[in-house]
Amino acid sequence: MTKRSNAIEDPQSQNYRSSTLAPVQRQTLEFLRNFIADRGYGPTLKDIAEHIGVKSVSTAHFHLERLEDKGFIRRGEDGAIELIESAKPQLGPTAVPLVGVIAAGLPIEAIEQTTMIDIPSSMISGRGEVFCLEVSGDSMIEDHICDRDIVVLRRQDSANDGDVVVALLDNGCATLKRYRRLKNGKVMLIPANSTMPPITLDKVTIQGKLIGVIRELH
Repeated sequence: MTKRSNAIEDPQSQNYRSSTLAPVQRQTLEFLRNFIADRGYGPTLKDIAEHIGVKSVSTAHFHLERLEDKGFIRRGEDGAIELIESAKPQLGPTAVPLVGVIAAGLPIEAIEQTTMIDIPSSMISGRGEVFCLEVSGDSMIEDHICDRDIVVLRRQDSANDGDVVVALLDNGCATLKRYRRLKNGKVMLIPANSTMPPITLDKVTIQGKLIGVIRELH
């Protein structure tokens, strides 16, 4: 395993993402908008927890607090939720595209849904285009890349052995794996999960190399 990048930041002590929403918070906000539009009142914490796929209502409460702190909602003493539609994330000079979801598991189709997200300035060296993807799955868990993390990548079409890359397969699916070129010319994409086998292919298209990981703690 390679040395972990120092690019992981703790949002509890850093302000670089204070004006942006984590993917699960965007999901929560969209759920609030749809629920209130359909029913005229806000969902319960249990409703929110079920929608975002968590068991604990305290996690749903945490994300509501984050939405309120960032000015997207207002909550009354009785728990009522009011949307503040005029609120928009104020992006800084280090904002880069969050272009969709990448599989850290079985390959899935890349979901192109571009938004912008602020990242630490230390991740932008001025060399090449930088973009982000949200991780889905746990095949890179032993490299400390977890489900729902945001991976920061430099766009490039080549890789060295051992690089963690976004690889596009012939069937149009994309995956996040460690790259290795075999002596017979084929390519092996290796998960960082001892329960999962590597994928061996005749060729892949490299779309980017991992340069950092961002995680929102909750």
